Amino acid sequence: MSFEVHDCAAMSVRLRTAILLYETHGYPHISYATIHPVDCGDDNGPPVIRAGRPADRSSLKAVCASLLKSSRVRSGVLADNILSVGLEHVVWWQRPGKRTYFFDCRPSAEGSVNVGKRAGIGPTPGIVFVAKDQSMWAYAVKGNNRPDADTQLYHLPAMNVWEDGKICTGSMPIPENTLAESVSAWEKSFWDSNFSHPNHPKPVNYKGGIHQFCIDLLDGKFKKFPQRVLRPIKGLTLGRLVDRLDGVTEG
Repeated sequence: MSFEVHDCAAMSVRLRTAILLYETHGYPHISYATIHPVDCGDDNGPPVIRAGRPADRSSLKAVCASLLKSSRVRSGVLADNILSVGLEHVVWWQRPGKRTYFFDCRPSAEGSVNVGKRAGIGPTPGIVFVAKDQSMWAYAVKGNNRPDADTQLYHLPAMNVWEDGKICTGSMPIPENTLAESVSAWEKSFWDSNFSHPNHPKPVNYKGGIHQFCIDLLDGKFKKFPQRVLRPIKGLTLGRLVDRLDGVTEG
């Protein structure tokens, strides 16, 4: 077995430790690990994995911390709209304001109200966006202040958003990464795409439902976003959302 290590900085590396992962027969998940020293020997001999010991929480944390430190190219200074940055996700806040909405909705049930194909400028609530892997989520928040861990999250009163906040991206162009620097590209993809269909049975508390709300929004009925229409997501705060993204199990 051979491999190459490529890094942004020129440096030599040597094999030091091996971690062996085990799975229980019949179950496709890792259930046990051992950590082994590696004897590299001389230049001509192959490395030898020596007897190891069970991997406990502290030893695994030490390995992960060392890898994270080595892989950090630069930390940078985060903008005030960035709420959380993880290994695989970024969470940010978009202030309440006004945006251009694009709609291309097919007729639904006969005789029911429908936005149709139109565009216009309308107010938005504060929005918490999440980008992870090749997916995106969006939630509404009340107020004008930067959200904190205790901030309640609400269903985003918009089409193309599932009940859990995940966005149906459809033909939306997806940015290549989820770095903090990419949030403007994710926002642009979201707002430049057409809202085409509801993915949620009740994303908004409004007589006539989401179609009528969007029509009134485009017609200029609201000078600022009417926060009374927002529906809370039971038990979901910004802090709990970030915990879920980090894989923290709620007790």
